[in-house]
Amino acid sequence: MHLSRAIAALVSGSVAATLAVAGVTAASTAQPAAAAESDQVYEVRYVPTVGDAVIRVEIWRDASYDAEKQPVILTYSPYNSISEPETARDAVGDTFVPQGYARAVADVLGTRGSTGCWDYGGPKEQQSGVDVVKWLADRKWSNGKVGMIGGSYNGTTASMVAARGAEVPELKAIVPIAAISRWYGYAYGNGVRYFLNSQEPSDEGFDTPLAFDFGFAKTVAADPMGQTFADTVRDRAAECGSGEHTEEGYSRNPDYDKFWLQRDYRKDAREFRAAVLLAHGWQDYNVKQEEATELFRKIPVDRPGTRAVEGVPFKLMHLTQGTHSGGTDSKQWDGLLQRFFARTLKGERTGVANEGPVITQGRTSAGNGKFTTAADYPLPSTRSTRLWLRDGGRLTDRSDRSGQVGSYRETGTSVEEAPLVNGLSYESAPVARATRVVGSAVFRAKIRVSSATMHLTPVLVDIAPDGTTSTIARGFLHLDYRNGLGTAEPSTDRWLNASVRLLPQDYTVAAGHRIGLRVQSSNAVWAVPGNPGTVDIAQGAVKGVDRGSSLRLPTIGSPARFR
Repeated sequence: MHLSRAIAALVSGSVAATLAVAGVTAASTAQPAAAAESDQVYEVRYVPTVGDAVIRVEIWRDASYDAEKQPVILTYSPYNSISEPETARDAVGDTFVPQGYARAVADVLGTRGSTGCWDYGGPKEQQSGVDVVKWLADRKWSNGKVGMIGGSYNGTTASMVAARGAEVPELKAIVPIAAISRWYGYAYGNGVRYFLNSQEPSDEGFDTPLAFDFGFAKTVAADPMGQTFADTVRDRAAECGSGEHTEEGYSRNPDYDKFWLQRDYRKDAREFRAAVLLAHGWQDYNVKQEEATELFRKIPVDRPGTRAVEGVPFKLMHLTQGTHSGGTDSKQWDGLLQRFFARTLKGERTGVANEGPVITQGRTSAGNGKFTTAADYPLPSTRSTRLWLRDGGRLTDRSDRSGQVGSYRETGTSVEEAPLVNGLSYESAPVARATRVVGSAVFRAKIRVSSATMHLTPVLVDIAPDGTTSTIARGFLHLDYRNGLGTAEPSTDRWLNASVRLLPQDYTVAAGHRIGLRVQSSNAVWAVPGNPGTVDIAQGAVKGVDRGSSLRLPTIGSPARFR
């Protein structure tokens, strides 16, 4: 099996793990296979950490490399409690141990063989990850360099530890795959609570807080008293005060408070010192695409020749059109990963620091496109194309000096997969040539609503000549949080300025197709609806509004004008 496919399988398995909460089965107690050669060393060790807890770590290495010292490739995972145990003798180990790397897999605080209480990506969990990295780097056989890799939560822990920056100089490289960089954005889209989607059942992370509170804690097989699973869940929940995670994760009050601030690694991006290789799928709607793109954008790269260290040695981002398990699905991934670890953990000159740094796969209505590279993200060649919402459902590059008000009744039942019933639709003229939209579109709405706690959930679409539509990107905004996520500011029956940054994408609209915007206030398949009410959208200058609503697109190769 190719390493990229194996990693994808691990990510896919982690998704399944979060979905097994309602019917957790006993974890396998199978032990790693016996070493094939006398030089093979497989051991289980326990690392002291916060609150007198210990972290269980499995290590596999080839002792014949001990004399020249070995770097360590670590995965810090919570999934080993409710899925099949993920030992260090995995696909990553199979690839790298024969090359003189040690492979380590550690159980997150409070899961499987580690004691203490899980922390949903919080400070205790961060510190325990730091402690494991330092402990591994200090082994006699280690060269003092540790890299971290993993998909989904296993990749989130890598970013979590890297955010501690100079506190953990032993961490030289991280490979977060389909990983969270800001836990608030995993639960909420600008204040709107994410729900189900139509990509595949429950691939949206809605049940992850429950998994933390009741799934990752203990397995039935680990219970020596033979209690029922319900009893085990109750006991562990009481021990760890698990209600906090569920209360915050499902709260209808989406204030960006201390709980979420402690779990925001993007805010600490300037502290990162380990080289970064991010991998993500543009079609990942479990861990949304912006978890990678926004982290990449905020991580600074150190400037050579300056006395102070200002950032990471280099950073790379690999984006495919895959879903939550497909961020590494490309022919170049295996080689890229090997060059990355050889450079960062062994000091070999592989040229990887000069690659990319952005590698992205585009898409059209006909399917996935080719991979291209760019010097940065957002792509330097993009420009902002502004289209105005006008009467008659038009999108043009000119605003209406005397417009009208478009209105609809929000019932909380709109879905993009069905014909638009409760909402408004706007379309451009056919584009004269292929127009690439790469990055995040922004809908700047002049809006008036009749009720507090209403949402705005625009959808950007590609409209073929025969009327067939393809979704390009989705956006979400709780209108009470239009001025920021700290405190709700409800306001009704007056014109408001509300900007919705849609989730990023790399999509090319073919020549002859139209760009469409669906304006609605619920997307019931993807997000928990807000309150019902009436919504008014200014389509040009109207009483109380100087200029109307508009859409900004990050485009490459766009026509000079839209009429």
